[in-house]
Amino acid sequence: MKYRIGELSKTIGISEHTLRYYEKEGLIVPDRGINNIRYYTEEHKLWSEFILHMKETGMSLEDLKRYTKSWELGDAGMPELLEILINHRAKVMEKLETYKKNLELVNTKIDFYQSNLEKNKAADLYETFVQKKKNEEEI
Repeated sequence: MKYRIGELSKTIGISEHTLRYYEKEGLIVPDRGINNIRYYTEEHKLWSEFILHMKETGMSLEDLKRYTKSWELGDAGMPELLEILINHRAKVMEKLETYKKNLELVNTKIDFYQSNLEKNKAADLYETFVQKKKNEEEI
């Protein structure tokens, strides 16, 4: 299947501008048809989706460029591909640990505020009771 730039952008969920940017940066090289119109194949679609997944993990544009160039080398690029992925995995693991610590803090704060809300509700209920009793005594 062949996609025009608008079709591919909608299919994978990014803007045409982003696809053009990836092309400019050498991450994706579309085929060209009559009048120099871009056409993307199913392989381009899959490669674009791979790039998006790597970006979601925080891979830098520089590493994506290196990865793309190494991937294009085939077997000769495998050592560098492996190095890029191993280094990236270490960065992802660091971020994951940071997110875990931050999530613990958020959960602690949520527990604190929920606990205080429940205490305040109980206190409000008691205060209402006391005020009612005082009013009854005054009558």
